[in-house]
Amino acid sequence: MRARTLLLVVPALCGLVLLGGCLKRTNPVAARDAAAPSQTPEAVVGVLRVAVPGWIDRPQVTERTSTGQIHANEFARWGEPVTKGVQRVVAENLAALLPTRRIVMAPLSPNQVVHYRVDIAFSEAGRQADGSVLVDARWALLGPGGVTLVQRRSSHRAHPTAAGPEGAVTGVNEAIAELSREIADAVRALPLPRAANEPTAR
Repeated sequence: MRARTLLLVVPALCGLVLLGGCLKRTNPVAARDAAAPSQTPEAVVGVLRVAVPGWIDRPQVTERTSTGQIHANEFARWGEPVTKGVQRVVAENLAALLPTRRIVMAPLSPNQVVHYRVDIAFSEAGRQADGSVLVDARWALLGPGGVTLVQRRSSHRAHPTAAGPEGAVTGVNEAIAELSREIADAVRALPLPRAANEPTAR
């Protein structure tokens, strides 16, 4: 099982507006990290909608210049809304990393039993002036009643070799994969619920 990655549209390069464009997709969470999902999950983990700054939450792929300004690439656009795409990638990464847990995404059904929730707010996610890609986020694991069980700030930097938007997207995927591994480790450290019918975390 491998996690998917953020999608990119590059009409200037491909001549067609297609999800994924003509760029090669990477699989940051490799098969070595994944296992077959459990038929009887030990716990249900919900990934809430992620929060990102306005300069990231836009159709164009953005990067920082040497002066710290934001540059938007009009010829390279995300293949899906950024917040939805990041939420999906994190959820799929966690599903690969935590095969004994069931991973679900918000919006959640009122009848959905969720033991723990992942809340992520990004402050940075893009290529920097030195060519690296930085992902910086605050995240928390919430228990029943919205009680904060774990709260951290994480920074992950990737150094993709490809230039342009392809390298930027590859770097973001790699950095989010590392963030997902950190979150997965924290989930593993949480106590398992005593019964499958334990009340939903709110």
